[in-house]
Amino acid sequence: MACSKSSRMLPRCPCTVGQAPRAPGHSPGGSEPMMKKLAAVAVLLSVCAAGVCAEDQPKDELKPAPAAEAQSIADQTRDFLTNLLWEATDAYWHEGQWDECIRLCKQIVQLDPHFVEAYTGAAWMLWNLDRDDEAIAMFNEGIAANPDAFEIYHEFGMYYVQRKQYAKAVEQFRKSVEHNAPMHFQHMLPNTLEKMGRKEEALAEWRAILKRFPDDPIAKMHIEGLERALEAERQEKGTAG
Repeated sequence: MACSKSSRMLPRCPCTVGQAPRAPGHSPGGSEPMMKKLAAVAVLLSVCAAGVCAEDQPKDELKPAPAAEAQSIADQTRDFLTNLLWEATDAYWHEGQWDECIRLCKQIVQLDPHFVEAYTGAAWMLWNLDRDDEAIAMFNEGIAANPDAFEIYHEFGMYYVQRKQYAKAVEQFRKSVEHNAPMHFQHMLPNTLEKMGRKEEALAEWRAILKRFPDDPIAKMHIEGLERALEAERQEKGTAG
């Protein structure tokens, strides 16, 4: 779920960063019940190996699961653990324990390097804690593991907008567009160009968006406004000349 531009500086629950959360919603019970869940999972995993629970049977009767089955079990276990850790970040979030949220996000991406929300969530918290170098490193790590994920480029661009480094923001937003970001995400590229006073480039990008999304009312509005502004500038230059 994308956040509105006006809400970017407000603290956000990890579940609201980037796309729809992969874990369930808020955890009203706080972090203690979540930690008990994690402890229970650790016990369960210590009892089960390769998807076969230890039972009272001779060792020579125990056989390893076929490779495909073992991989499926491993994938399911990984997904279960990452989702549970993601839930835990939500509990810590509501207690204001951002460092714990960041720590868990880093654990999540170790388990699943393709869990995009963990990269963007951790990076957002890091930059709001003024730990910019760590935030940039988290974005770059996410991009290295997920070069086709438009969400990371978009959030990276938003970071640079907040830091008023608009040229770098444009670079990231352009990559987000190139990786097929949804319509409203694509608006940030021409919006930022307009903020920089690069009206001709912004107009070209708005026209490209309208070509991709013919019913986009925001693109139509900006195109009309920029065309009027540029025409007024041309007329003013003509009169001055």
